Amino acid sequence: MSFQENNIIIGIDTSCYTTSIAAISLGKNVIFNKKIMLEVKKDSKGLRQSEAVFQHVKNLGAIQEEIKEIIKNYEIVAICVSNKPRPIENSYMPVFTVGHNFAKLCSTMMKCELYETTHQENHIEASLFTNNIKNKESFLSVHMSGGTTEILLCKSNKNDLNYSVEIVGGSKDISFGQLIDRVGVKMGYRFPAGKYVDESAINCTKKIEQGLKTSVKEGYMNLSGLENQINKILNEKDEEYICKLILDSVVRNMVKSIIYLSEKHNIDEVVFAGGVSASKYISKELILKLKKYKINAYFTDPEYCTDNGVGCALIGVNKFENKSSKN
Repeated sequence: MSFQENNIIIGIDTSCYTTSIAAISLGKNVIFNKKIMLEVKKDSKGLRQSEAVFQHVKNLGAIQEEIKEIIKNYEIVAICVSNKPRPIENSYMPVFTVGHNFAKLCSTMMKCELYETTHQENHIEASLFTNNIKNKESFLSVHMSGGTTEILLCKSNKNDLNYSVEIVGGSKDISFGQLIDRVGVKMGYRFPAGKYVDESAINCTKKIEQGLKTSVKEGYMNLSGLENQINKILNEKDEEYICKLILDSVVRNMVKSIIYLSEKHNIDEVVFAGGVSASKYISKELILKLKKYKINAYFTDPEYCTDNGVGCALIGVNKFENKSSKN
């Protein structure tokens, strides 16, 4: 086995709903990609941070046997972990301290390098993994998840290999993920409801009579009003139609925001990340609608757009190679 394939980087991410560990070779081949969804009780709309922290500790203990098998066949040269939600000052969430402390312990015991990144940068890197965009120097990245709806202006920062990330749009209240989950749970779907809502929307053969009213201004959206509109007709329409109506509103809000921001920043490429972007309905509609405005939309495989450790591992590979070249 070559040096590039024998030496690997471990990526760790402990988000609000997923324990993720991945391993990438220096040749950027995925060796290992393990994700354990945190358990949410039926009819519940989410987890408290304390509940999530407990489950992450439990899950990391369960994964250690599989990590032990990796060590037998490969040389772990570094670990990269997301230690907070965003690359900004005072960004903090208890769940990320679990993965961070686990990574610090492992790096000490394995005597390997420890690199730190953020959950948001992890998503950006993972979304680029299978997409060959034309201009990595400047592009838009959309993070649509259970807790976040943000549109980011990303510019490469060659000095430290990180991207300069600026929030230029997104939701001013609830996220797309919260909207979908809240309505989905009301219709009897299990939390998180995204995949069930997506399947129902795709199966709906009815044309939308009248879309929900959107509130978009200069790249920013107000989404709580959409939930109120849905609640008023929840018992008047069938489930599949309601699901299609919700996802259609996601698409129309996002299209309006992306068009404005693309023109403002002179950018024609946007990559999508986060669990909501795994929706087949949303990805198909956004690609088609944005193409009319000569904007290229990039989506990646569900295993990379949902919470994962692959992005962390890729960032680790870049940092390791940069340090090695300097030495």
